Amino acid sequence: MKKHWLRITLIAFAVFVLILIALPFLINVNAFRPKIESEASTALGRQVTIGNLSLSILSGHVEADSIAIADDPAFSKSPFITAQSLKIGVELMPLIFSRKVRVTEIVLEGPQITLLKAANGTWNFSSLGGPSTKKPAEPNAGESGPPPDVSVGKLNVNNAKLTVEKVNSSRKPRVYDKVNIEVTNFSATSQFLFKLTALLPGGGDADISGKAAQISPA
Repeated sequence: MKKHWLRITLIAFAVFVLILIALPFLINVNAFRPKIESEASTALGRQVTIGNLSLSILSGHVEADSIAIADDPAFSKSPFITAQSLKIGVELMPLIFSRKVRVTEIVLEGPQITLLKAANGTWNFSSLGGPSTKKPAEPNAGESGPPPDVSVGKLNVNNAKLTVEKVNSSRKPRVYDKVNIEVTNFSATSQFLFKLTALLPGGGDADISGKAAQISPA
């Protein structure tokens, strides 16, 4: 009797494994690409374009072979971020059975990030999470809106190149290479843990970790 139930259990397990192996071939994950692009664009307030998608059932990840996030048009027509690949951790059951996309993790590999600062002190990342502006807005200490309601369980940026420069400046941009960022439980409305390492423009390196305070809505 025990052998009989053991045989049934092994067969059921084998069938389950075969289903897991077959699912990526049965699910056209690229059908979710317009929805992912649309939701990401809405969340960031920027046009987001992603490449071909692949699905790994065992790891619970959807991976794009490229990604580009547009800059604020007031600053540049070039992308704000481009990356070799984007890996998104998703909850599989809602994805498979109800076609809902619930993101648990984001990993950017080899991104190129350009940070631009206007003469009035506004940065090109200031409009992330909301509608892009047509021109850099003047800072107003008397007005502030609520921060965007964005949260990510785990956010990793690996082997990034970060370029920092001023708009319409003749000065040479500062370039930070081999930038790695790890953020845990990111939220715009509460504290979150972070770790950052990078090679500095003038030589040397940086290694910073700690708890970031709530992001100022200003």
